[in-house]
Amino acid sequence: MMTSAARPRPRAAAHNHAEQAYREVRGRLVAGQFQPGDRLNEVDLSSALRMSRTPVREALRRLQSDGLVTATGRGVVVVSLSVEDMRHALAVHGALEVLAAELAATRQHDGLLAPAEISRLRATAAEVERLVAAGDLMGAWQANLRLHHLIGELSGNPLLVESLGRIWARFAIASLRNVHARARVTPHLQHQALVDAIAEGDPLRAAEAAREHGRQGTTTYLASLAEPGDGA
Repeated sequence: MMTSAARPRPRAAAHNHAEQAYREVRGRLVAGQFQPGDRLNEVDLSSALRMSRTPVREALRRLQSDGLVTATGRGVVVVSLSVEDMRHALAVHGALEVLAAELAATRQHDGLLAPAEISRLRATAAEVERLVAAGDLMGAWQANLRLHHLIGELSGNPLLVESLGRIWARFAIASLRNVHARARVTPHLQHQALVDAIAEGDPLRAAEAAREHGRQGTTTYLASLAEPGDGA
């Protein structure tokens, strides 16, 4: 006989379903399965996720608070960021990336990072370059995202990781549209100086490398907006 402690709790089950729906829809947004301005239909999402509309509705509310979707008179649509919105996002993102690099290098200097973590950092950076050389621009973009997420994790600051994740998600939705335009504007930015500075435990060099990387990335992104047929 199932005891009261062993019975599944309705509230816990509902929370788990809402969390699952949130992660799934967010993942699809970041992966570029929806474009800015696309309407997200609760019925269609419920069918795709094979769950009721209640957790999907809760997921959409959370995504709205994340700034990834917005409510309109006709339901919920994927957020569209203006050039000015992207300037603001890039400025905040750049500052957080500098902090992440500095903290990661500091932890390496203090002996808090395992050799396996540094190996993973170098391997991820090498994967970005390999995919660029192979002409796999979307794969390179996703590997680049993994690299910057990893640097955030190596910082050891959960709040920083959360903040970066929120900005990266908004940036991903807007920037996946013109990933090819950015590749046409300039060659892929190198990560070697940034990775070396972290691996060598040099916070000042890591911060400066991240700062320069951010400056170049901002210039590349804004230049790509002028490419014919591409937009933010």
